[in-house]
Amino acid sequence: MDDPKAIIETYVRDVVRHLPRRQRHDVGFELRSLLNEDLDGRAADSGRPADAAMALELLTAFGRPQEVADRYRPAGFTVIRPADAPRFAWIALGGLVLQWAVTLIDAFTSPVATDEWVYAASWWGRLTTWWLSWGLGAFWWPGFLITFTLVSAALGRHRREAEPWAPRRTFDRDHVNRPAIVLGLAFGAAGATLMIALPWLAVWAPGLPQPVLDAFTFDPRFLRERAIWALPLWAAGFAVNTIVLIAGRWERRTRLAGLALGVGWLVVLVWWLVTGRIFVDEAADEAATFGLLLVLVFVIVDIVVTARRTSAAIRPPMVRA
Repeated sequence: MDDPKAIIETYVRDVVRHLPRRQRHDVGFELRSLLNEDLDGRAADSGRPADAAMALELLTAFGRPQEVADRYRPAGFTVIRPADAPRFAWIALGGLVLQWAVTLIDAFTSPVATDEWVYAASWWGRLTTWWLSWGLGAFWWPGFLITFTLVSAALGRHRREAEPWAPRRTFDRDHVNRPAIVLGLAFGAAGATLMIALPWLAVWAPGLPQPVLDAFTFDPRFLRERAIWALPLWAAGFAVNTIVLIAGRWERRTRLAGLALGVGWLVVLVWWLVTGRIFVDEAADEAATFGLLLVLVFVIVDIVVTARRTSAAIRPPMVRA
């Protein structure tokens, strides 16, 4: 990386990613301006244009990104670095809630032995038994994370102090790979065509064995009330990706459109999963449910990534009169 402005931009992004989202734009804009002014001043004093070596010298003296981010937070003794606190909270609470959800379902659905007390078979008895076992036991997860964080901080402290900051490899996140977009559009069109033609499998492939035809028989209510909503989402997604293909890059409007489509697919998939059968055959319906759950996870990840990239650009702070 030879462009000194790009090095500063990378440094600023490394700093602001350790800050709460509400601070990132203001701090990033201010820090970028400050560093660019300092770099221009050093270039003027030395009588030569700013270069990568001069930018790295400036940033090394300014401090490591995590330390600079900590300057914008109140100082004090903390077990977890302020920059890592939001992520730690999400991981700790998420693991806790996940354990509770899984074990609660098991506690209320598992059969009760006939020789157990009547109290243990009641909903209150089941809840009490669960809380005194899995409920309180789930708190091992936050404790494990804190212990792991303390050990990691102790082992990595000297290494962080000894290593100077170096710019990471940067790339244009908005640029698209046109062949990959074309391939995705082709697979999407093929998948949509297959799903549209599947209800008429017995018409266009009558020679298939009857068990195969029975396995791919859709529930009539699903076709009549729920399946139709996939068509406008498919069409809109095809249109958005075609626009991105022509432009060669993602823009804020196309990312927002993609985000809206992701939310639409999330609603439709959850609706399909909770409101009845998809296939008449039980085994086929279970396989379809499992497949939709995998797709649902992918859609959620895509929504999160798209939302983060949509709000990633550092904008000038708003000035209120």
